[in-house]
Amino acid sequence: MDPQAYQLLKPNRDLQYNVYYVKATSQTTTLLLLHGFPNSSYDWRYQVDFFTKLGYGVIVPDMLGYGGTDKPLDPTLYQSSALAQDIVDVVDQLKVQGPVVAIGHDWGSVIASRLANNHNDSFAGFGFVSVGYTPPNPAMTYEQFLAVTTSMFGRELFGYWDFFASKDAPEIIGQHYDAFWDCLFAQKPSAVKQISTKDGFRSYLPQKVPTALPSYLTQEEADITKQNFKNTGLKAPLNWYIVMMNDKLQQEDAAKIPKENYKVKKPTFFACCLNDAICLPALYETSMPPLVPQLTVHKYEAAHWVQWEKRDELNQDLKKWLEAL
Repeated sequence: MDPQAYQLLKPNRDLQYNVYYVKATSQTTTLLLLHGFPNSSYDWRYQVDFFTKLGYGVIVPDMLGYGGTDKPLDPTLYQSSALAQDIVDVVDQLKVQGPVVAIGHDWGSVIASRLANNHNDSFAGFGFVSVGYTPPNPAMTYEQFLAVTTSMFGRELFGYWDFFASKDAPEIIGQHYDAFWDCLFAQKPSAVKQISTKDGFRSYLPQKVPTALPSYLTQEEADITKQNFKNTGLKAPLNWYIVMMNDKLQQEDAAKIPKENYKVKKPTFFACCLNDAICLPALYETSMPPLVPQLTVHKYEAAHWVQWEKRDELNQDLKKWLEAL
């Protein structure tokens, strides 16, 4: 990704965002690509390269807490609707000509969901990668959510949120930084299942289990990704989890969204990852269709980082879907 394509923009909240922007040329559509934890705009390098060569525009922000974007430590600044408004402000400042399609991965999918809920008219379509459309949740607590998903699948899927939201998480991750990334990159089901519990990371990281990089990730790419996250500091990105663990903040945010906005009113693409050990396909197979009537689903033999692992397949499927719009 060309370093010269980044620019600093300030939404109305006066938080500075570092944004990669290339104008559309031979196409009319611009793709807004939203990354998740624990990454940066660099996450989308293969999609940026593919679609800009086809003439599409791209907007790829470092999300709040990451990369060259501001890194406030106040968790209240990370509420989903406020983050979605930041992104809309950024798009508005760029004065993009033509339709914009918002596509999110991981926590970026949650922000894409809030764009669909709160800013439907600003976008021509929505895409969700690995993590599907996530409707507002004004009532269920984290512990209730954890109990329901544990009952459904026989194991804790999201217990690791509790660790990431803890005060000592930055210190523990920092002490075992390579082991942290080895686990995330390798996506070994056995390792991921272990760390998904509340105490999983605390017991797994000190073991420093050696794992090889997956075939789709070079050592250089891994080093860049690891360094990008280390440069941000660990405290700010973990605020994304602190907000989700704070039932009051999360429910207050969700309660502001009218129920009639829960249904996604635009064409929607979902990249379902069959080998994801946490964001299981079954979480979305029945929940998404009633709320997403214009849904296109593509399934991939991939773990969580499908935009790297199956980049050619994903890019071609997105291209066909965008052309159909």
